[in-house]
Amino acid sequence: CVDYVTTAMIGPFPELNDFNAITAMVRLPVVLKGVPPECRYWSIQAFLSGGKEIVSGNQIVCDKEFSLDEDGKYTLTISATKPSSGSWIDSGDAVMAKMIVIRAFCCNPGSGWRTPDLYAKDGSMTKMSETERIAGPCALSRTVSSGPVTRLKTSLLANAFFLLGFPQYARAVVTGGLGAVLMRRMALRKVDKKMRGLLLGVRKLKPNVDVSMPAARASLGGSAKHSYFTMIYDAREGDVVVSGVLKWKKDGKDMFRYTSVTCYEFNALPLPSYFDDRSLTGHAVPQGDKEKYDVVLTTKPTRKKGLNEIDVSQYPFGVVVVRLVYPVDDNVLDVCKPEISMVV
Repeated sequence: CVDYVTTAMIGPFPELNDFNAITAMVRLPVVLKGVPPECRYWSIQAFLSGGKEIVSGNQIVCDKEFSLDEDGKYTLTISATKPSSGSWIDSGDAVMAKMIVIRAFCCNPGSGWRTPDLYAKDGSMTKMSETERIAGPCALSRTVSSGPVTRLKTSLLANAFFLLGFPQYARAVVTGGLGAVLMRRMALRKVDKKMRGLLLGVRKLKPNVDVSMPAARASLGGSAKHSYFTMIYDAREGDVVVSGVLKWKKDGKDMFRYTSVTCYEFNALPLPSYFDDRSLTGHAVPQGDKEKYDVVLTTKPTRKKGLNEIDVSQYPFGVVVVRLVYPVDDNVLDVCKPEISMVV
């Protein structure tokens, strides 16, 4: 599991307890067995070496699609043939999974979550290197400092010790030495330069105007079920408003599972404030079968109750991402496309 490396470098995803466990390359078939995390949404996705994930939507299974046994545990088989029980991801003719990603969005604070065990075809079992996490504000694994300040100072050096098999030293140097801090700054500057070049140069996004749409069936390596809208905000001259769809029911069915609004620096570090569909306040009057919201990005927050505000005073020029998870079809992406503009 390499999640502790990424969270040490750039911090966890802003949804306070948005955990992502990632395996290295895995030979198929495999069986994953575990206990569902207590969270807003979770899923398991296989990125297959044969590229099948580009043409098949079956490479990901979300929480509501899992079948649980009488003990409340799940079994997921990734293979070419469908098992007699449990959940299944069809691997087709792929012999390897480039990686398997376990996502858990907004885990309940104080709840524990164990990553699943992996069983090979011969029955041998492999435990992920990071097996248990306890949810809480800015929570990380037990091998990484969980304070919001030291989280941002966590060094590559600590992870190097951990990866080399010396976790006892990783804990001692988790806040990093001068060399590690410099390495981190260099890495963040490189990410900043690359992100600015991509969004401002290649995609030519106009701040407070343009919205980069997720490509149909291409988000996150082929999954149409995790879709991200990307915008550039510039609140240096005034407030910016992001508008989107909070809820949409059609014939009694939710048209998507989860949405959130998050701001980032260009170096990919998230701002501490964010909103998801549980914390957003929608418009008082729904528009047809949709409930919409407005989020104000401001350098002078009013802290008024019921007003969706994100304080961007520390980084008034950056990236805002709207996540839309598990839309029922590609048409939902078009209908739920957010808007961004300066407050008049």
